[in-house]
Amino acid sequence: MDYTVTVKPLEVDIIASEDDSLLDSLLNANIEIESICGGIGVCGKCRIRVLEGNTSDPTAEEEDHLSEEMFDEGERLACQTYPLSDLVIHIPAASLPSDQKLQLPSELPASGEDPAVQAIDLNAETASLTATSGLAEALEALRSAGAPVDRYDEQAMPLAPFPAESEGGEIRAIVRDGELLALTSTERNPLGVAIDLGSSKIALFLYDLRDRIMFGSRAFLNPQIPYGEDIISRLRFALENAEGAEKLKSIVTSDLNEKLSELLLNIEKAAEDIYEMVVVGNTAMHHLFLGLPLKQLAMSPYLPATQLPLDIKARDLGLAMNRAGVVYMPPPIAGFVGSDHLAALSAARLWERPGPCLLLDIGTNTEVSLQVDGHISCCSCASGPAFEGGGVSQGMRAGTGAIERVAFKPATGHMELSVIGGGPPLGICGSGILTALASMLAAGVIDAGGKLAQDLPGVKNLDGESCFFLSPPGESTREGVAISQSDIREIQKAKGAIRAGMDVLLKEAGIDYGDLRELMLAGAFGSYLDPASAVSIALLPPVPISRINQVGNAAGAGARQMLLSNSLRREAERLAGLVHNVELSGYPGFDLIFAADMFLNERKVEEHKQNFNLTQ
Repeated sequence: MDYTVTVKPLEVDIIASEDDSLLDSLLNANIEIESICGGIGVCGKCRIRVLEGNTSDPTAEEEDHLSEEMFDEGERLACQTYPLSDLVIHIPAASLPSDQKLQLPSELPASGEDPAVQAIDLNAETASLTATSGLAEALEALRSAGAPVDRYDEQAMPLAPFPAESEGGEIRAIVRDGELLALTSTERNPLGVAIDLGSSKIALFLYDLRDRIMFGSRAFLNPQIPYGEDIISRLRFALENAEGAEKLKSIVTSDLNEKLSELLLNIEKAAEDIYEMVVVGNTAMHHLFLGLPLKQLAMSPYLPATQLPLDIKARDLGLAMNRAGVVYMPPPIAGFVGSDHLAALSAARLWERPGPCLLLDIGTNTEVSLQVDGHISCCSCASGPAFEGGGVSQGMRAGTGAIERVAFKPATGHMELSVIGGGPPLGICGSGILTALASMLAAGVIDAGGKLAQDLPGVKNLDGESCFFLSPPGESTREGVAISQSDIREIQKAKGAIRAGMDVLLKEAGIDYGDLRELMLAGAFGSYLDPASAVSIALLPPVPISRINQVGNAAGAGARQMLLSNSLRREAERLAGLVHNVELSGYPGFDLIFAADMFLNERKVEEHKQNFNLTQ
C-alpha cells in the first residue's frame, strides 16, 4: 500500500510504499539525506523526526543510536522506519548532505500576490505606439490604457531600445510605484532577487515576479569574514582603516554580482531583466552595504543612521541589474537589531501566534524577540562566533571533516562522533561543539561550572592547559581533535549571552519559562542544533522539546515575502515601529544574570539567580 509523506522543511509530498523504508522512498524522490552504511542502520546518520502518522516499531539498530527520550520525541532512523499511514516528517539540518547546509530552507511561508514590480501588457497598435514613439507619447499611451504610471526613469529609459513587437504587436510595460522602468517584449518577464545579507552567510533567491515562481537560490560565506568574525571587529576594521568601509562594501557587491551572474547563466536569463532586489541584514551589514556612517553604531547608545525604509537605484550601488532597477531596504529596528530580524518576525507573524512565545535567530549576533499578548520586545545578544566554530581552538565551519555531533554512550563510556563527509575528523563545528559539551557534562568530564575533571580517560594537559580529546592524536590528525578548558569558557560565554537575553525579556514581561507556548529557533545554527542538548546545558530554557520549533532561514523567508508582496512590505514597516528594543548593555544587573547563565545545567543557573535575587 502507498502513503503520502509530507517532508519538512522542504515542503514537498512524496509517495512511499509500506514495503520500502523511508530512506529508500526519500532517495527515490531525489531527496538526499546523509547515509553511509547502505541503509542497514549502522551509521545512524539518516535521522528524521516523525511529526504525524503511524510507522513501524523501532528496531534494535535504532536502539543502539537513539535514547528512549528521542523515540518519545518522534526521532527515528529513516532506513529502519516504514510507513503505516500518511506521514509528516522533518529532516533536521544535520541529516542533510554537507553541500546543502548553507542553503537551509525555511518552514515559514514565502509567498505573495502583489509584488511592487508589475508587468502590464498592451497592444501597441491600439495604444498608438510605434518604434518612433517618444517616451512622452509612450507614457501618455500607457495612462490612456489604464496603466498606473505618472513618470519614467529619466536616466534609464532613454537608453532602452523600443521593443520590436511594438509594430502592431504586444508590448510589456514594467512599472513600479507609478514609475515606468522599461518597455520590453512580452517574452521577457521581470525578475527579482531577495537577499539575506548575514554577517557569516549570504542567501540569495531569484524569482520571476510576473509568475511569482523561484528560479533558484545560492548560499555562500560572507567575503567580509577575514576582516572580522563578529560585527564589532568588522566595524572596528571599517573605522580604523582609511578605505576599510569601502573595502567591505565592494567585496560584498562583487560577490553578489558574481553569484547572481552564475545563477542567471544556469537558467539562461539576463541581468537587465532584474528590476528589484530586497536586501535584509543586521544594522551593521545594512549600513556597510549602503555606505552609511558607522561611527554611531560602535558607541553607546548605538543608533542607526536611519530607521526608514529605503528605495535606491541599483546603478547607484554598483549592482548587476537593469539600470532602472530598485533595491528596497526594509528599516532596521535598532542599532544591533536589523532588518533581517524584522524579516524573521514578519515571516513568522510572531504577533499573531498564540503567546507567550520566543523567537531566537542565533548567529555571531543573536537576536531574541518575545511576544506577549501581541506585543513584541526584542534584544541583541553578543554571542560571538563560538557556535559557528570561531574562537574555538579546533573550531571550523560545517564542512567535510567537521565533527557535527557527539553522543555519549553510557554502556561503553565512549563518545560517538558524527563527521561531515564520513571521513576522519579534522575539527569541530557549532552543532558538534554543542553536543560535545552536553555529552561531556553527561559523562562527568566537566562539571556544571564548565571545569574539566582530571585523571579521566581522554583528559590531558597540553602546554599547561587541560584538554579533552574527542579524537586522540594520530587517529585523524597528528594533534587529534580536542576541546580545551579555554574553549569551554568561550562556549559558556556565548551560551550565557544568548540565555541572558531571553532572561531579561521574560523578566521585563513578568513571566517565566513555564508560560511559554512556543520557542522558535531560526537561522542556520538554530536549525542545526540538537534541542535536547541545548536544554541539557541550559542554553535553552527548560521547556518541553515539543514546544521548540526549528524554522530554518526565517530572515530569508521574510525577504522573499517582501519581494513578492507590497502589502506585506508595508506591514513589516509598521511592525518595525512597534517593536520595543531592550538595550542589554545598560540593563540593571545584566552582568549578574549573564554570570548565572554561564552555568551548564538548569539547577545551577537557578541557584545562582536566587543567590543574586534575580528570580521572578
